[in-house]
Amino acid sequence: MIGFQIAVTLHLVGIISWIGGIAARLILLNSAQSGANESVRSQFRQLQQGIHRMMEIPGSVITLLAGGFLIHAAQVNFHLPWFRAKIALVLGLIVVELLASRQIKAFNVSGRAGQAMGLFASLVVFTLLTLVAVTTKF
Repeated sequence: MIGFQIAVTLHLVGIISWIGGIAARLILLNSAQSGANESVRSQFRQLQQGIHRMMEIPGSVITLLAGGFLIHAAQVNFHLPWFRAKIALVLGLIVVELLASRQIKAFNVSGRAGQAMGLFASLVVFTLLTLVAVTTKF
C-alpha cells in the first residue's frame, strides 16, 4: 500500500514538473522578440534547454514510469472510458510538447518567434481536462 501511495505522489510530481516545464518554455518563447540577434538567441537556447532537461524530461519520465506502475498495481481495465480519455489527454500533451519544441527550434534557427500563446492555451485546456478526467473518472 505504501508503494502505491509513493507512486501516486511521484506521478503527480512528475505531471506538475512536465506541464510546468512546457508552460515555462512557451512563456519564454512568447516573450522572445522576432529578429533577435545571435547573442540573444544563444541565451534563449541555453535557458530553454535547461528547462527542457531539468524539468520536462525528468517530469515526463517519472510520470510515465509511475503511471505504468499504477496501471499495473491497480489492474486497470483498459476499456474504461476515463482511462481512455486520460491516455488521449497524455497523447495530446505529448503533441503540444512536440509542437512547442518545433517552434523553439525554428526560433533558434531563424530568429522568428512563433505563436506560442495558442499552444499555451491548448496546454491549459489539456491540463484542466486531465484534472476533470482524474477527479471524476467519468
